[in-house]
Amino acid sequence: MADYGEKITKDLTIRYVAVLAVLGSLAIASFLGLARIMMDAESGTALVNVSGRQAALVERIAFLGTRLAVLPVASTERAEVEHSFADAINLLESSHAGLLAGMPELRAPKLPSVALQSLYFGPGGNADADVRAFSQHARVLMLRSPAVPALDDPDLVALTTAASGPLLRQLDTLTALYQRENEERLVSLSALHGAALVAILGLLVISAAGVFQPMVSRIKADIEERCRAEKGLRDSEERLWKILEECPVGVSVSRRDDGRVVFANTRFCEILGAERDQVLGKFARNHYVDDDQRHRVIAQLKAQGKIDDQEVEFVRRDGTHFWSLLTVRTTKVERDTVNLAWVYDISAIKAAEEKLKLTAKVVESASEAVVITNIRNEIEYVNPAFTTITEYEAGEVIGLNPRMLQSGRHDGDFYRAMWAEIAKSGRWQGEIWNRRKSGEFFAEWLSIAAIKDDQGHTTHHIAIFSDITHRKEDEERVWRQANYDALTGLPNRALFMDRLSQAVRQNRREGKKFALMFLDLDGFKQVNDTLGHAAGDILLQQTGERLTECMRSSDTVARLAGDEFTCILSGIHGREDAAMVAAKILERLIEPFNLDGRDGHVRGSIGIALFPENATDENSLLKMADYAMYSVKKNGKNNFEFAVNAENVCAV
Repeated sequence: MADYGEKITKDLTIRYVAVLAVLGSLAIASFLGLARIMMDAESGTALVNVSGRQAALVERIAFLGTRLAVLPVASTERAEVEHSFADAINLLESSHAGLLAGMPELRAPKLPSVALQSLYFGPGGNADADVRAFSQHARVLMLRSPAVPALDDPDLVALTTAASGPLLRQLDTLTALYQRENEERLVSLSALHGAALVAILGLLVISAAGVFQPMVSRIKADIEERCRAEKGLRDSEERLWKILEECPVGVSVSRRDDGRVVFANTRFCEILGAERDQVLGKFARNHYVDDDQRHRVIAQLKAQGKIDDQEVEFVRRDGTHFWSLLTVRTTKVERDTVNLAWVYDISAIKAAEEKLKLTAKVVESASEAVVITNIRNEIEYVNPAFTTITEYEAGEVIGLNPRMLQSGRHDGDFYRAMWAEIAKSGRWQGEIWNRRKSGEFFAEWLSIAAIKDDQGHTTHHIAIFSDITHRKEDEERVWRQANYDALTGLPNRALFMDRLSQAVRQNRREGKKFALMFLDLDGFKQVNDTLGHAAGDILLQQTGERLTECMRSSDTVARLAGDEFTCILSGIHGREDAAMVAAKILERLIEPFNLDGRDGHVRGSIGIALFPENATDENSLLKMADYAMYSVKKNGKNNFEFAVNAENVCAV
């Protein structure tokens, strides 16, 4: 009860001091208001005086202007009049400008009111323009000094007319309005000051009643307030427990003295896989997977007084372990010190982290290079295999565009088609040639995939490639073995037939001609028999070289078998073109062959078939060229003939 009385006394003292503070503030405000009234009175009087002085200045300027018209130029009085005339003009202009600006040099400047502006600028009057015009006429008259103006000078007439007419009336009206507004403002401020004094007196009365009011009312109000506070506290606690119960995170409350759980929300029980009655009243330490975990948590709680987002392994009711994110705060509930714990099941997150770590290890240890780029196609990650294949370290390429690896073997259409396919289907794969850091070209099998977010927007690209240079070289070697003659290096029968088929299709499509030559060496068997097979092989090689020299790069020379060769002449216009090439070949074959220091001599028999004159398919063309070649052999060899049909040929 003593505490309660002390509280009431303290409260009343505070209220009394507050009333005194308010009274003091009002007294200060009253003093400031009175000072403001005096300042406004001073400012208003100054404005009225300046406004009234304008009329006198106008009359003085007009009078002095008239004096200038009658005084001689060299007189002393004229010089004094001119000086006074200039001073009066300056004073008029400065007074007029000061009134328009509200007399800023005063302690309480007053800009012209709306009514005054109406008189200055219209529609109530045009005093500003008239004063400026009057001042301008006076300035013009003064600038012509020392010349003596005539009495009928337009500027002098304007001055005297304005001084005796409407300008003075406007200035008098302005002065009257300034005086009336000043009086109204003083009356208004005086009324406000009086109201403030009345408020001070009223507050004195109210404060007396408030400070010395009987104590019973205050005690009653305080008791009622305490009852409301206790009820509000109970309601608040109920809301708090309801919030904890509905919380999507597991929440438990355990007493510090015995460690038993006194509260567990639904989510906490779901995480543990237990019913509420299997949790309440049981020891909180039973939730830890082992004593080591529990001891670490207790040690941290004692040292820091709290636990923030610590990963702890708990055990469920069925004995399975799971990882949780634990936060603990110490507080009081119904005079008991308790540990308030928030538990969040992060088993899925931990599993995802482990999976991510495993994936990262797989990527790091993969033999294929992995490159990840952002949406701006800047490299963000490369694995060690990338360095092994390209010779670039990760620090050298992070932030760069993968185009730095381009070999130049692919044109812009290739890359545009590649990116178009990625944009369409989200992935691309194929062979591509790139360049290592050393400048060496290498072939790679490249797969590119777009990585999209939940909204379907591409955020990254991942590229995986392997070095297939050796495989390409092996394929090239196998392909050459399958398509080229091992002895002469010329296309073999298989490649020749493929090119002949292509020539037929292309020339049929374009409506052009080409010739097929079938060549057999005359006397080759004698060289083999007399000089040996090694010399024969050399002769065949040199024959292939001579035939190639007689052809263009767009033509094809092939060895079918033994000493049989074929030639495809593209882009001919008629028999004459083929005949010239055939004659050139025969001339080259007549020349002796150098077979390891010994001379060898052979001749040639050539059969020629024309497309589409003799045949329109590859097999028929080859057959007719073969018939023509045998016809040459029958007719004496070392010559060429054109095919006529499958059985008859004519000599050229």
